[in-house]
Amino acid sequence: MGYPVRFLGTVTATAVFCICGWGQSDKPDLSGNWQLDAGKSDMQINRFSDLKLTISEKDGKINITQAEKLADGKERKVTYNCPTNGADCTVPETGAKASFWYNGPMLVNMETEKKGGSVIRERLKLSPDNKLLTMEISNLVPASDKVDKLVLQKQ
Repeated sequence: MGYPVRFLGTVTATAVFCICGWGQSDKPDLSGNWQLDAGKSDMQINRFSDLKLTISEKDGKINITQAEKLADGKERKVTYNCPTNGADCTVPETGAKASFWYNGPMLVNMETEKKGGSVIRERLKLSPDNKLLTMEISNLVPASDKVDKLVLQKQ
Protein backbone atom coordinates (compact mmCIF):
# COMPACT_ATOMS: atom_id res chain seq x y z
CA MET A 1 0.00 0.00 0.00
CA GLY A 2 2.92 2.37 0.70
CA TYR A 3 4.27 1.96 -2.85
CA PRO A 4 1.54 3.96 -4.67
CA VAL A 5 1.82 6.84 -2.16
CA ARG A 6 5.61 7.01 -2.57
CA PHE A 7 5.22 6.78 -6.35
CA LEU A 8 2.67 9.60 -6.36
CA GLY A 9 4.99 11.75 -4.22
CA THR A 10 7.87 11.12 -6.63
CA VAL A 11 5.71 11.96 -9.64
CA THR A 12 4.47 15.15 -7.95
CA ALA A 13 8.01 16.24 -7.00
CA THR A 14 9.22 15.51 -10.52
CA ALA A 15 6.34 17.47 -12.05
CA VAL A 16 7.07 20.48 -9.82
CA PHE A 17 10.77 20.31 -10.70
CA CYS A 18 9.97 20.14 -14.41
CA ILE A 19 7.50 23.02 -14.26
CA CYS A 20 9.97 25.20 -12.34
CA GLY A 21 12.76 24.27 -14.70
CA TRP A 22 10.53 24.98 -17.68
CA GLY A 23 9.76 28.48 -16.37
CA GLN A 24 13.45 29.21 -15.99
CA SER A 25 14.21 28.30 -19.59
CA ASP A 26 11.96 31.15 -20.77
CA LYS A 27 14.52 33.68 -19.55
CA PRO A 28 16.70 34.71 -22.50
CA ASP A 29 20.45 35.21 -22.44
CA LEU A 30 20.82 38.80 -23.65
CA SER A 31 24.56 38.87 -22.95
CA GLY A 32 26.81 40.27 -25.63
CA ASN A 33 27.56 43.35 -27.68
CA TRP A 34 24.69 44.78 -29.71
CA GLN A 35 24.75 47.36 -32.52
CA LEU A 36 21.77 49.36 -33.82
CA ASP A 37 20.55 48.46 -37.31
CA ALA A 38 18.86 51.78 -38.19
CA GLY A 39 17.53 50.35 -41.47
CA LYS A 40 15.45 47.75 -39.63
CA SER A 41 14.39 50.13 -36.84
CA ASP A 42 11.35 52.39 -36.56
CA MET A 43 12.21 55.50 -34.52
CA GLN A 44 9.25 57.67 -33.55
CA ILE A 45 10.57 59.27 -30.33
CA ASN A 46 14.36 59.06 -30.30
CA ARG A 47 16.53 59.68 -33.33
CA PHE A 48 19.63 57.59 -32.83
CA SER A 49 22.33 57.67 -35.46
CA ASP A 50 24.16 55.02 -33.44
CA LEU A 51 23.39 52.88 -30.40
CA LYS A 52 25.56 50.19 -28.83
CA LEU A 53 24.62 47.99 -25.89
CA THR A 54 26.94 45.77 -23.90
CA ILE A 55 24.95 43.41 -21.70
CA SER A 56 26.03 40.90 -19.08
CA GLU A 57 24.04 39.16 -16.39
CA LYS A 58 25.15 37.28 -13.32
CA ASP A 59 23.61 36.30 -9.99
CA GLY A 60 20.28 38.03 -10.64
CA LYS A 61 21.84 41.35 -11.69
CA ILE A 62 21.99 42.82 -15.15
CA ASN A 63 24.75 45.14 -16.30
CA ILE A 64 24.07 47.25 -19.37
CA THR A 65 26.32 49.89 -20.89
CA GLN A 66 24.43 51.94 -23.44
CA ALA A 67 26.40 54.24 -25.77
CA GLU A 68 24.04 56.55 -27.65
CA LYS A 69 24.65 58.94 -30.49
CA LEU A 70 21.68 61.09 -31.51
CA ALA A 71 21.02 62.39 -35.00
CA ASP A 72 22.00 65.91 -33.82
CA GLY A 73 25.47 64.58 -32.90
CA LYS A 74 25.01 64.54 -29.11
CA GLU A 75 26.52 61.52 -27.40
CA ARG A 76 25.94 60.01 -23.99
CA LYS A 77 26.76 56.88 -22.09
CA VAL A 78 24.32 55.33 -19.63
CA THR A 79 25.11 52.40 -17.34
CA TYR A 80 22.74 50.14 -15.46
CA ASN A 81 23.78 47.73 -12.72
CA CYS A 82 20.44 46.51 -11.45
CA PRO A 83 18.75 43.44 -10.01
CA THR A 84 16.23 41.71 -12.26
CA ASN A 85 13.61 41.24 -9.54
CA GLY A 86 11.87 44.60 -10.07
CA ALA A 87 13.70 46.43 -7.26
CA ASP A 88 14.68 50.04 -7.92
CA CYS A 89 18.24 51.01 -8.76
CA THR A 90 19.76 54.39 -9.54
CA VAL A 91 21.18 55.27 -12.96
CA PRO A 92 24.47 57.03 -12.07
CA GLU A 93 24.62 59.34 -15.09
CA THR A 94 21.08 60.70 -14.81
CA GLY A 95 19.92 60.05 -11.24
CA ALA A 96 16.83 58.31 -12.63
CA LYS A 97 15.32 55.27 -10.94
CA ALA A 98 15.17 52.10 -13.00
CA SER A 99 13.71 48.67 -12.31
CA PHE A 100 14.22 45.53 -14.39
CA TRP A 101 12.28 42.27 -14.44
CA TYR A 102 11.58 39.40 -16.82
CA ASN A 103 8.10 39.01 -18.24
CA GLY A 104 8.46 35.58 -19.81
CA PRO A 105 11.05 35.88 -22.61
CA MET A 106 11.09 39.68 -22.39
CA LEU A 107 13.24 41.93 -20.17
CA VAL A 108 11.32 45.02 -19.03
CA ASN A 109 12.88 48.25 -17.74
CA MET A 110 10.73 50.94 -16.17
CA GLU A 111 12.68 54.17 -15.75
CA THR A 112 11.50 57.26 -13.86
CA GLU A 113 13.28 60.57 -14.37
CA LYS A 114 15.00 61.97 -11.26
CA LYS A 115 12.39 64.71 -10.82
CA GLY A 116 9.54 62.35 -11.71
CA GLY A 117 8.56 64.26 -14.84
CA SER A 118 8.71 61.30 -17.20
CA VAL A 119 8.41 57.53 -17.11
CA ILE A 120 9.81 55.39 -19.91
CA ARG A 121 9.27 51.68 -20.47
CA GLU A 122 11.76 49.61 -22.44
CA ARG A 123 11.08 46.03 -23.45
CA LEU A 124 13.90 43.90 -24.83
CA LYS A 125 13.22 40.70 -26.71
CA LEU A 126 15.65 38.30 -28.34
CA SER A 127 14.94 36.79 -31.77
CA PRO A 128 14.57 32.98 -31.98
CA ASP A 129 18.04 32.69 -33.59
CA ASN A 130 19.61 34.92 -30.85
CA LYS A 131 21.08 37.27 -33.47
CA LEU A 132 18.69 40.22 -33.12
CA LEU A 133 17.55 42.15 -30.08
CA THR A 134 14.39 44.24 -30.40
CA MET A 135 14.08 47.17 -28.01
CA GLU A 136 10.67 48.79 -27.74
CA ILE A 137 10.69 52.21 -26.04
CA SER A 138 7.45 53.85 -24.89
CA ASN A 139 6.78 57.10 -23.02
CA LEU A 140 4.22 56.35 -20.32
CA VAL A 141 4.39 59.77 -18.60
CA PRO A 142 3.68 62.00 -20.36
CA ALA A 143 1.60 59.49 -22.30
CA SER A 144 2.35 59.11 -25.97
CA ASP A 145 1.11 56.72 -28.62
CA LYS A 146 4.49 56.87 -30.37
CA VAL A 147 6.76 53.87 -29.86
CA ASP A 148 10.36 53.28 -30.92
CA LYS A 149 11.13 49.80 -32.20
CA LEU A 150 14.89 49.49 -32.36
CA VAL A 151 16.56 46.45 -33.87
CA LEU A 152 20.09 45.66 -32.72
CA GLN A 153 22.38 43.00 -34.20
CA LYS A 154 24.68 40.87 -32.11
CA GLN A 155 28.33 41.64 -32.82
